[in-house]
Formats: sequence, structure tokens, C-alpha cells
Amino acid sequence: MVRLIQHDYLDNPWKMLICCILLNQTTNQQVRKVLDPLFDLIPDPESCIEADPLKIADIIRPTGFYNIKANRMQKLSQKWLEGFSHPTELPGVGKYAMESWDIFVNNRTDFTPSDKKLKMYLDSLG
Repeated sequence: MVRLIQHDYLDNPWKMLICCILLNQTTNQQVRKVLDPLFDLIPDPESCIEADPLKIADIIRPTGFYNIKANRMQKLSQKWLEGFSHPTELPGVGKYAMESWDIFVNNRTDFTPSDKKLKMYLDSLG
């Protein structure tokens, strides 16, 4: 089975979406390096909203676009706490994150994702 970062957060959809934001325009390897210190700082949506965005940006700097990503993570967390009916209502959730949500939260395997790594993951499931 192909191992994607999202698979590591099956029990925490909020963290899975944070990972999707981080994966934008970078590699799994770059994102994996920042996850432990990031989730030590922001283990949940509340702490993400309260965290200094400069501290978040400093941790995620190796992933690129760190100020934009930090901002999106805080906006996503705010909306997460306010409530939403569909993940596409959350800031920072585009096609990749929505397809990840379908696979890892909704357990959908009956579609062909547009992203090649998500497609490889589903193909590896058999």
C-alpha cells in the first residue's frame, strides 16, 4: 500500500486537512519534517487560532508559502469551530483536500482522484 500523510491522521480529520494545506506546492518529505513540531504547537483548532501566526510560519517555512499556509490554517480552524456542512466551505480546502476528505474521512474508493498520488493510493488498495 502507498503510504500518504493523510493516512496517518485517519482519526483526526482536522489534522488531515492541515496536512493537505501543507502539501500544497511541496513534497511529502518536506511536510513530514514539520508535522511533529507543528502539532506540538497546534494540537487542535483552538490552539491553532490562538497561536502566533509567525511561530506557525517559522515551523512550516520548509514547505514554502509559509505565511499563506499559516493564514489558511488559522482561517480553516476558525471555520471548523464555527461549524460547516461540507468541507469545501472551509478555507484552504480545494480539490486535493476534498478528494483526500472523500478517501480518508468518507472512506470513498469508488472514484478516480485527479491527483496522481491519491490515485496511486487508491490503486494500491486493490
